[in-house]
Amino acid sequence: MTLVRPTRYPRFRRRLRTLTAAAARLRALTMIATLLLVGCSQSVVVDAEFPEAVIPALPLRIGIHYSDAFRGYQYTEDLPNDVEWYFDLGGVNTKLFDGIFSALFDITSVVENAGGDGAAFFGLDAVISPEIEAFEFSLPRQSRSDQYAVWIRYNLHIHDPTGTLITTWPVSAYGQSDARTFGASAAMEEAIIRAMRDAAASIIIGFAEEQKIREALLDDGDS
Repeated sequence: MTLVRPTRYPRFRRRLRTLTAAAARLRALTMIATLLLVGCSQSVVVDAEFPEAVIPALPLRIGIHYSDAFRGYQYTEDLPNDVEWYFDLGGVNTKLFDGIFSALFDITSVVENAGGDGAAFFGLDAVISPEIEAFEFSLPRQSRSDQYAVWIRYNLHIHDPTGTLITTWPVSAYGQSDARTFGASAAMEEAIIRAMRDAAASIIIGFAEEQKIREALLDDGDS
């Protein structure tokens, strides 16, 4: 007589097979998500119109120098466990500072260099060359909030008519935008624009109050 061994714990075995299949699917989905994340990026090309400042202009004739690095400023950062972020601020930078300087000074003109040996600027009181020293940002998951945030540190290099550096004035700016209102790229762009407006306000309000600038350009009353 042949004995038939009964299958032990059939329900447990079926449950085990189900769990094993689910774990395999989860591993596959995780791998796919990782590959997609690695291959993705967020691109933020900032474009904006800034309101014209209505203020009494300072009686100064100022040359403006925009370096190639400033005109074409780009920044890229590949965050851990996130996408690569790419920023293009070049065009909007010059638009921003054109507006600031045209409102702040009686006369402005673009010059080809920022100063140095043999660089004399006849007919000008000073030459200003802006640069971006630092650009930083944070995402909602980093700050555990609903905000995209941006910090920009500008330097304004100010030269006298002989090309000698008068001072370098640092201007820090901050902007944030609600993730619930915009998509990721649009929210980051809005945060950058708000930081730029913050910088514009700081420059317009603080330029004449900066001690070295005031002593060199304003205290003697020359125009």
